[in-house]
Amino acid sequence: MGKPDKSKQDELIQKEINRWDNIFKGITDDKRDAASRLIERVAFMTITLEILEEDIKTKGPTYKFENGSQTMFVENPSQKSYNTMINRYTAACDKLFNLLPKEVVEDVKPKRSGNDLI
Repeated sequence: MGKPDKSKQDELIQKEINRWDNIFKGITDDKRDAASRLIERVAFMTITLEILEEDIKTKGPTYKFENGSQTMFVENPSQKSYNTMINRYTAACDKLFNLLPKEVVEDVKPKRSGNDLI
């Protein structure tokens, strides 16, 4: 993906918002209103995580840092941001899933096979 410009990021975020809105179209207005701001945050995090993933794939999770005669490997700042954000993203998604009726959650959540690493 690389780092898209702001307008492309906004477009991708809006597509993600639309995807989530479609999932929540069948629930009550009260729950949808409660979910709307969280959906916006989750959409932003989804796109940001994809950008961070691309940077980590390109540059690696660590890089060689030189300061004068010292040389060391340090964590890629994208990796650090990714690690923090993925936990918050998961928590936010769980909160959204909790607003949905159980039968909708089963249709929306990804199915896992025995070979999945995560």
